[in-house]
Amino acid sequence: MSRAHTIANVSGEIDGDEALTHNVSAAAALADVVRTTLGPVSRDKMVVSNGEVLVTNDGSHIVDRLDVEAPAARIVADLARAQGVDLGDGATSAIVLAGALLREAEPLLEDGLHPTTIVNGYTAAADRARERAAAVADSRRVDDEEALRDVVATAITGRWDAERTAFLSALTVRGYRSTLTGDRDGTTRSERLTIQRAPGGETTDSALIDGLVVDTGRSSTSQSDVPAALPDRLSDPRIAIVDDEIALEPDGSAARVSIETADQRRRLQEFESEAYDEIIETLRGLEVGVLFTQKSIDDRLRSRLAQAGIVSVERTRQDEIHKLSRATGAEPVMRVDDLTSAALGRADLVERRSLGGSTFVIVRAATSTQTSLLLRGSPEHVVEETERIVADGLRLLEGFGRRPALLPGGGGAEIALARDLREWSPTIHTREQLAAGRFADALETIPAALARNAGADALEIVLELRRRHDAGDRSVGFDATTGTVTDVLDEGIVDPLPLKARIISNATQAACAILRIDGIIRIAGSIGDAGPHDADGLEGHDHDHGSGGGHQPSTHGYPWAIGH
Repeated sequence: MSRAHTIANVSGEIDGDEALTHNVSAAAALADVVRTTLGPVSRDKMVVSNGEVLVTNDGSHIVDRLDVEAPAARIVADLARAQGVDLGDGATSAIVLAGALLREAEPLLEDGLHPTTIVNGYTAAADRARERAAAVADSRRVDDEEALRDVVATAITGRWDAERTAFLSALTVRGYRSTLTGDRDGTTRSERLTIQRAPGGETTDSALIDGLVVDTGRSSTSQSDVPAALPDRLSDPRIAIVDDEIALEPDGSAARVSIETADQRRRLQEFESEAYDEIIETLRGLEVGVLFTQKSIDDRLRSRLAQAGIVSVERTRQDEIHKLSRATGAEPVMRVDDLTSAALGRADLVERRSLGGSTFVIVRAATSTQTSLLLRGSPEHVVEETERIVADGLRLLEGFGRRPALLPGGGGAEIALARDLREWSPTIHTREQLAAGRFADALETIPAALARNAGADALEIVLELRRRHDAGDRSVGFDATTGTVTDVLDEGIVDPLPLKARIISNATQAACAILRIDGIIRIAGSIGDAGPHDADGLEGHDHDHGSGGGHQPSTHGYPWAIGH
């Protein structure tokens, strides 16, 4: 019986080297699953769940849909989610690198190196690699159009043909530039940009629209379905926003009304008509042209509004209410009675447009910085994938904007960093030197995987990259689309410095977290049932592996538990 059994109700336990071997194998196995999806000409995975089929080469999407049971593999899975959510790219590279670091640790462990020695060596090597990457990166301007397009194109090459890759790269860059505040530090205001999709047409029909686009179907917003004809374009209308419903009685508070005679019915109808007339007269008196509400509008009132020439849009999402307020200057109020001239906003143009089976309301104002990306494509899953690509590209550009510098893509950066680590590691006069050398070998797993997935000889490509870098060609890498070693910076195959630094950090933290574990203790209940003793290192270390991979911040445990 183990020591844990003597102090707790433990259902199972794995100790020492066996636990470490088990964890390393589980985490490395996940890396093996996604390794073949790395690069622009990689293979796809088919994920089948509950009758649904997903075919993708996106590592983060694959991991999101896998029901990962091994605890160590979950650490690496969380790494993928964090990488994708924070920077929009690099999830597969981070998983592959984490797996390679763990594989490289196995012979060191067999040779008798203590896990702490390996962790210290890996940490020192990661610090050196990030410092060296920053030193050799090619600095660019925040508004360098060519650099911005190259960053996005490198991330999405392989998902689309050349024409659509170029188009989406340019469109994403335009969307990103619309969020820039004008400061030279690359600060953005993401709330300035809205992304909407309209299935149908071609991907190249997508456009960046000056103004706020509200999808009346997708956002649970509905435009008044009334028989009265309303104009599709309103010039210079006044805008009113009611941050609630408009009805005679709020939902849930209406009393039961019993009508027994025709006279009672007549009086009720007169009461409703008077109330509706009062609302209409208030809006007319303020010359309101378009009314947005956060909740519903009474059915009869919607018809009366249309007859009065007032366009009404109900059930507008709360985030869209805020954007409308910023775009038009309208101040949301709770009731129509609270509306005043000062609470109204203005738009240069409000228009309705039908696309892909949905009706969109477009609000344009010259004084507004609000823009919208309206994405097209057919069938529907294509435009959904386009939306994911554009959203990832925007996050990638935001990271680049904070630190505008580029490294050679195609594994070129990893070769350069591995070369530097091999020259630097002998300066470490402890056994940690061995771990630093293995870190260099792990980095070269990236160009090797790119070459293997492209059908090239991985060993031959890595050796050629080493030879070229040793000869001083520091901007060469592997172009997977042509299968050649070339100057990737000239070809526009680039990695943003923040992306590469985060990949190295996340992969190292995940690998080191696994190497530190010397025991697996299984308990009958959940960790959350452990009571007040959670504070000894388990409190806050709860992993939510549902949609989105959200995590609660923790003030305990290892650093990776805070950042991932």
